[in-house]
Amino acid sequence: MDQPIRPNNITKPIQLLAAWLAGLLAIDSCFLIAAARLPTGGWEAQALTVAAIANVPLFLLAVFLLQTRFRPELQEDLYYSSYISQKTNARVQVTKEDAASTALQQRLERLEVRVAAASARVHRAGEDADLFGLRFGINKNLDDREAIARLLSQAGVPGYTLFGSDEVPVHRVVAVAANLEPKIERAVLRLAAAAGFKKFSYIQEFEEIDEHILLGAYGEDTLELAPPPEA
Repeated sequence: MDQPIRPNNITKPIQLLAAWLAGLLAIDSCFLIAAARLPTGGWEAQALTVAAIANVPLFLLAVFLLQTRFRPELQEDLYYSSYISQKTNARVQVTKEDAASTALQQRLERLEVRVAAASARVHRAGEDADLFGLRFGINKNLDDREAIARLLSQAGVPGYTLFGSDEVPVHRVVAVAANLEPKIERAVLRLAAAAGFKKFSYIQEFEEIDEHILLGAYGEDTLELAPPPEA
């Protein structure tokens, strides 16, 4: 026996996309069927036909907008909660089932990052660390954000963004992208230590954060900052 569809259970991005597509097909089908039954050449039939055609590019435009500007919000609860934690210090509750279903995936992602980092260390051991292409973010609530900005400029960083909620970070934490090359990561940590940061954490790829480095990040899953020796 067919089970009824419960709208409140349609929460994952792929489910929402399927529901939107089904709605588009249903609406366009209704428009075209009604247009076919109206007298040929009437303005009503023409208007329904134009509306059915216009619905398609509008739907594609909406999907494009959601996948670009609102991509983090479309992630599943566990990924979105991590994004919110890093950027705003807000807490998002997730179920135990969601946490358990992604635990293995996160471990695999960390292993992939370590393998990629080891490979990059072999191929780029002789190159100097260049911070020019990295995107830095400074927490707007830090009292010394101007001094940090000057330090970034001295290190060759052309600009930065401001982020943060209304709360001042409890600890001075720098969050770095997990996929940075080892030499770049060491340079960033040394720079953060020079700016007075005491702890660090990693930004995972699924968090969809635009910056590579967040100076003044939130979150409790941190490590004590001990800059590694020179390469």
